[in-house]
Amino acid sequence: MLKWKTIAMLGLAFGAAGIGWGYAQQQAFPGFYELRIYKAQPGKRDALAARFASRTAAIYARHGITNVGYFIPQQSDTELGIDAADTLIYMRGYPSKEERDKRLREAQSDPEFREVVIAQERDPNAKLIIKAHNIDMMPSGSFTAIKITQ
Repeated sequence: MLKWKTIAMLGLAFGAAGIGWGYAQQQAFPGFYELRIYKAQPGKRDALAARFASRTAAIYARHGITNVGYFIPQQSDTELGIDAADTLIYMRGYPSKEERDKRLREAQSDPEFREVVIAQERDPNAKLIIKAHNIDMMPSGSFTAIKITQ
């Protein structure tokens, strides 16, 4: 029969290990974000989304770029210039703006990126993108409307 002291020590050890494991599972959220809004060639939005899904997102991840999410608008908004038929929106995350610049340079120098994206976008017959808009964003500290927790 185990003594109460031994049981208490085992309980503390397992509890501490559980807390440590829980902290290790927490996702670290980036401190700098990019909102990207792409206007695709007519009828090419789905091909653009497929290129991200099959190749581009993995290239970004390989270079330490967090793919936060990819979205297809469900309605158009003429005031914002969004046509649901040809718009792809996504968000990427980085530790800082400086890291964004560094990691994007590395990703754009990647031979696979050059083959998959740059070569295709330079070919007028295969080009998928008409225009890309970029909005840099940072969480606004105490004024952030939604606090991300896990």
